[in-house]
Amino acid sequence: MKGLLLLLVPAIGLLFFSCNDKETGTLDFSLNDIELITSGGADDMMRVYNYWIYSDSLVLRSFSSDITNFKSPYLDLLISRMLKTVKNPQNPGVGIAAPQVGINKRVIWVKRYDLSGNPFQCYLNARITQYSDTVKLRPDGCLSIPGVSASSYRAIWVDIEYNLADGSHYTERITHEYTAHIFQHEIDHLNGVVFLDRLVENRQQEFVILPSNEEEWIID
Repeated sequence: MKGLLLLLVPAIGLLFFSCNDKETGTLDFSLNDIELITSGGADDMMRVYNYWIYSDSLVLRSFSSDITNFKSPYLDLLISRMLKTVKNPQNPGVGIAAPQVGINKRVIWVKRYDLSGNPFQCYLNARITQYSDTVKLRPDGCLSIPGVSASSYRAIWVDIEYNLADGSHYTERITHEYTAHIFQHEIDHLNGVVFLDRLVENRQQEFVILPSNEEEWIID
């Protein structure tokens, strides 16, 4: 009987910590993630990772994993801080992905130019399930690759699937070309792809320096 109790104690402890992890969100986020997310409050911006810094590029080149605990307080804080970051009046974007603030999780914000008021909306676990056969050469740029812009071919519409912050699941066809472009760009980030990779498909493509007053060139 004593031997059975000795076996049960660690098992109960493991179950307790497993349940606790689900409640706190640590199953989704590493300790390093949590330290980064909690380094500021909901109204504080996060540092945007720079592709030209080697340690940052390792994060930007990594595949991001799904969010599984939609009730995590760390997720709520990350979502809030990402929105503050992309709306930085000194360096605004039209979209941002979690890897750009150092977190390899499938979280993005997209400015919806196809909706009234052009609101920013947050999407979790977003994936593209179908691309249009027709592509269009469009200006491309990135907050994580500052000062550089070029053009890349992007599908003119995409089918996407995603979760909202409450965990509800949706599928949607994005037919507005610019909004579809933003979704493609942000979801690329979740897969460890940066827009420079898309330029490989455009042989003879050259980089150009972004004019400081041309915010419409900035994708994320």
